[in-house]
Amino acid sequence: MEENIRQKKLLVCVLNWGIGHAARVIPIIRLLLKHGQTVYLASDGDALAFLRREFPDLEYCELPPYNPVYPKGNSGMMSKIFFQLPKFSSAIRQEHILVERIVKEKRIDIVISDNRYGCYSNRVRSILITHQVNIQMPNFYGFLEPFVNYYNWRQIKRFFRVWVPDFRDDRNLTGNLSSSNTVGRRYIGQLSRMENLPNIEQKYDLLVLVSGPEPQRSNFENIMRSQLYNFHGSSLLVKGKPTGSSEIKTVGRLSEVDFLDSHELNVAIEQSAMVVCRSGYSTIMDLAKLGKSAILVPTPGQTEQVYLAKTLFKKGICYFKDQADFKLTKAMAKTQLYAGFKSMNFENEILEEVIIKILK
Repeated sequence: MEENIRQKKLLVCVLNWGIGHAARVIPIIRLLLKHGQTVYLASDGDALAFLRREFPDLEYCELPPYNPVYPKGNSGMMSKIFFQLPKFSSAIRQEHILVERIVKEKRIDIVISDNRYGCYSNRVRSILITHQVNIQMPNFYGFLEPFVNYYNWRQIKRFFRVWVPDFRDDRNLTGNLSSSNTVGRRYIGQLSRMENLPNIEQKYDLLVLVSGPEPQRSNFENIMRSQLYNFHGSSLLVKGKPTGSSEIKTVGRLSEVDFLDSHELNVAIEQSAMVVCRSGYSTIMDLAKLGKSAILVPTPGQTEQVYLAKTLFKKGICYFKDQADFKLTKAMAKTQLYAGFKSMNFENEILEEVIIKILK
């Protein structure tokens, strides 16, 4: 099988909307490099900074920023996003023009885009990675869902292939988000940069992972820090700042760090008895891979995160609570009623086969 693989140049484009999209393409990039392929990176902001830390030797280019602006409070997300649609559409047009130029200049053979709808080329095969084939709308805006998804499907159909980072079998976590009778797709198994690490001793009773765009990232950090001061166990607060320091600072029982690279974060998760985090899908895939227990706090207004948190809550896997009502002591008391991801094997046996197939 190995001798049939052809040497190709691939452009991997990643959405900068938090760093989850960047985190989940890491196993794809690792496999491409393992099979001797040339990989170029394309993103912007924190996502690009994150990928450059992970792959410092890879050539990269900066894409036009989407610059999403979130409401300061816990409501008004959809109206805020609606008024930014012209800005997003402009960025999508600009990134498409740039990608076409890169494909021509670098002689790219394949474009892989994680949720950047303008990152496709009419010259070569272009693959979209997304777990949101069906976009969820809040109840108040439910009447808009068919129109939103019609537009979404039109964007998706510009791509040669659609990869869904999930399993089709009983390990499926995305549920209705990835189901569709309209869009053809290939399930490639869940994507996680994490590995099970044997013989790791517990160091923290609680690990708090802060992530997401501002101002909600800072809001969540401040909420958690204030409550961790009264937490009686040992804890580590990872603030999710890719351009910050990786030095862990400890005062009493509370430790803090700006950012941890993939291996350092892997170790920290394995060292922790419980994780508090957003219900972003990339984080959920990491928790599933490592078989961890978690408390989920969706980013306010992000319907996808709310849907995922409620789905895992109903399955008895994770407890969740909205950010506005979150109380750490009450949440910790509820965790014993939830099984975590310990009972299932989420090892991805599909991905390498998919990668090899596109390289032939």
